[in-house]
Parts: sequence; structure tokens; C-alpha cells
Amino acid sequence: MSAPSGKPVRVLIVDDSPLIRVGLRTVLEDHAEVTVVGEAGTAGEGVTAVARCHPDVVLLDLRLPDQPGFAACREIVQRHASVRVIILTSATEERNVHEAIAAGARGYLLKENDGRTLAAAILRVANGHSVLDPSLSDQVLNLMKRPPGAGPADKLSSLSAQEHRVLALLAEGLTNKEIGERMSLAEKTVKNYLATIFDKLGITRRTQAATLYVQAKSGRI
Repeated sequence: MSAPSGKPVRVLIVDDSPLIRVGLRTVLEDHAEVTVVGEAGTAGEGVTAVARCHPDVVLLDLRLPDQPGFAACREIVQRHASVRVIILTSATEERNVHEAIAAGARGYLLKENDGRTLAAAILRVANGHSVLDPSLSDQVLNLMKRPPGAGPADKLSSLSAQEHRVLALLAEGLTNKEIGERMSLAEKTVKNYLATIFDKLGITRRTQAATLYVQAKSGRI
């Protein structure tokens, strides 16, 4: 698979470890179809570097010193719609994959992968696909591949207009208090709305709700 423009895919590396950044740059230099255009060691530096370096794909660690990678992912995607983010981490917990999807990531890979696998994943994401590390559970893999509207996400049609708005704000990462302030509702009222939404969708966690909303509305995964 080649880059969509025929030119090397521009990659930005965001990781707090200088050693890992150097290692990633080194292994990717062996693949002419990708080029590393910048590095950053914190989430804040990463967001700034996206505007400066104009990458096509960002390799983003989850554990950063100033804020979680999820927050940086969400900010990058919101500010730069054409930039795609791949979470590159050692964290294998399923909840992290769910939250990465909700934050707008187009891929989730473990750092143990070799350069060829990483370069191939970068190209897939640059061409509009999503990628998931093959070592993760079948349940998560099915979640990533499920078509929009399949399974529980199809139940979004049962939500009222107000419930849809509450769910949309939740998917943006807002707390109950922040949702209430945005919608001029009491925090307790927001909590009641979420209880109804969770019941209708057959879920129990905020990350599940955000994931279903992103899948159903964006059709990206």
C-alpha cells in the first residue's frame, strides 16, 4: 500500500521517552513510504507541533507528563480534521482502546511491533483505514470492525433529541457538571438523563457510550 498522495506519509512522534522517539525515528527511516517530520515529549508540545509540522499521521503515547494522550488526541482531531492519530502504547487494557476510539484515534498499536508492521499501519491509516494491534482481544477487534449502526449503536435511534445532545457532549469528554452548564440543566438532571441513556443502549460505562456515539455518527471505525 502506498501513501494516498504518492508522497511519503508525514509522521509526528509524541512520546515522553527520548530513547523511544529516537528508536521510532530510526526504524521508520528504513521505510521510504514514511518520513518523520517532528517529535514532541509532552501532550502540549505535540499539539503545537501538529500546527508547525503539518503531519499526516501522529504516533501518540498515552502516558504523557502533562496530560493523558486521550486529551491530546481529542484536541488534535478537533483542531486538525485531516490529521489521523495512532495511539502507540504499552497499555493493553480494553478500556483504553474504547477511550481511544471515543477520542478520535484511528489506530491502537503496541510498542512491541517491528518497523515493518508500524510502517504498514501508518500507511493504512493515512489511506483512511483503522488499525488495531492483532494481539488485543477478539472482543475489542469486533468492536473496531463493527459497522456503524450495528449492535447496541443501532439503539441510538431510540434516544430523544435531548438525550442525543447529552450523549454528544459526553462523547466530547465533558463531565456531568460541564454538560449541565452547557445545557442549563442541574447536574442531577444530567445524571438522570445518562441513566436513561445507558439503560436504552444496554451499557454501564461512559466510555462505552462515547464509543457507540462515535461509531454511529462518524462511521470512521
